[in-house]
Amino acid sequence: MGAQVVERVSLEAFSPDRHGGMLAAWVQAPHVARWWGEPATQLEAALRRPVAGGDALIVADGAPVGYVRWERPAREELEAAGLSELPAGTVDIDIAIGEADYLGRGIGSRALAEVVERLAADQGVPAIILATSVENAAAIRAFEKAGFRRRRTFEDGEYGVMWLLQWEGRVDQGHEPVEAQS
Repeated sequence: MGAQVVERVSLEAFSPDRHGGMLAAWVQAPHVARWWGEPATQLEAALRRPVAGGDALIVADGAPVGYVRWERPAREELEAAGLSELPAGTVDIDIAIGEADYLGRGIGSRALAEVVERLAADQGVPAIILATSVENAAAIRAFEKAGFRRRRTFEDGEYGVMWLLQWEGRVDQGHEPVEAQS
């Protein structure tokens, strides 16, 4: 593929029936599995449609290249992760560029910007977050390029030390962004 510039990044409806096989291959790819964890568990979670959120296929110049999902974690999930300071209604985003030839080309940050634009229009969303391993430098750069900022680290029982990143724009004027801490 080379370093060809990607002109257009869009989000399209994800269909488990039509796209499940492609997603299965992506979650098994070493560059995704390293950060997403056990492929079968991740595929099952992705194919179980988010109840309080959504998902989409990431398309670059007409080619499906990745997957993004967003949902509102339950209070219990936030507390179990040590993130009790996040307000109810917080939306968490997971993203993967499955096609290795499309890594490092700005697709992830552009897809995230589109998701954030949709979420920011919803007045019921007080915060938009995502988390990744402190070792995932490429993802951290992409997330920051999309307007997320590192707030603090936390320990995840399955994934180790993670960065909590929060979108820097205030969606709901009643909530201040979480302060940066280490």
